[in-house]
Amino acid sequence: MKKFTFLIFIIFNLNAFCQNNLKIEIDNPEPRVGESVLFSINIDFLKDNIQEKLGSEIELTRSTSVHGMQSDDFERVIVFNKVGLNKVGPFEFEFNGKKYVTNQIEINVQPKIVLEESLMVRIAELNGQKYIVIEQLVKNIAKTERNEFGEMTTYLGGLAPDNFEFAKLNEEIKRSIELDDLNTSSETLTPENSKYGEIGFSYSRIRYRINFSEDFKDEYILTEKDFINLPKNYKLKPIIIKK
Repeated sequence: MKKFTFLIFIIFNLNAFCQNNLKIEIDNPEPRVGESVLFSINIDFLKDNIQEKLGSEIELTRSTSVHGMQSDDFERVIVFNKVGLNKVGPFEFEFNGKKYVTNQIEINVQPKIVLEESLMVRIAELNGQKYIVIEQLVKNIAKTERNEFGEMTTYLGGLAPDNFEFAKLNEEIKRSIELDDLNTSSETLTPENSKYGEIGFSYSRIRYRINFSEDFKDEYILTEKDFINLPKNYKLKPIIIKK
């Protein structure tokens, strides 16, 4: 019986050894329903294999540039349609007689955003890494401007009110929590089936990656004092950040 178990162990590990592991990544730790998310798998092995077949006299360069960006990954935009835990992977495929297997990631998908003036602060997590996510919506106003040639320009969906600033973390918080990989995005959102030119909302998402240093205490409570540009009369429910 022991010999049989040992044989199974050897076969299992030999199979794992023969596999080539690839990593799945997404660019948003906790996306919302209907939101576009960049999904990627590193495929350097493909480049290495092609280079080997080309020989030393031909050099394989990086992938072609798209809008000034280059990538050696397999990339696609994916959209989640279900709230809650979604699993992506693992994927298995073969290339040139070799078997490749990806990891599996679990993504906690948030409900579709409601188009109304609001400020939402939450802690997101992906693969053990935690983030502070700040989302804000403000109602746009109609905006028409005249350029230097006297031509009128109307902004479809409108623009945020003049001198408006989205909420964000202040610099003082960095004395208590180490933050990096600041990621910001903004766009104009309009209701589904809206009429052409209908005024929409300016939407901002700011994401901070949290790094827990050795000096970090058991927890940090995120309160209004950690922010700037908060809306008037806004009350933030304290958010506890733990390792």
